[in-house]
Amino acid sequence: METPYGLARPTLDDARAAVHRVHAEDGPRVWSHLLRTAGLDGAADTPEALERMLAAMHDADPTSRLCALALRIRVTSHTQLSLLTKELS
Repeated sequence: METPYGLARPTLDDARAAVHRVHAEDGPRVWSHLLRTAGLDGAADTPEALERMLAAMHDADPTSRLCALALRIRVTSHTQLSLLTKELS
């Protein structure tokens, strides 16, 4: 995956790590619930899977919602920097 300015596009694994970090010992339970809500099994780490997870996180508890917002900012930043890098090439 292209990494303009060293910024990698977030993945489903990044979302999992964030949920586990902010929910601490409750992280695995929260992650399992989010996977079920998003209709995912966690195996397919695709941009579409991340979008479904971000939607589930957005509709979850306030802490998960903030994680989703932070990941959404990273996705948008990556997308915009990728476009800019292509334009400047």
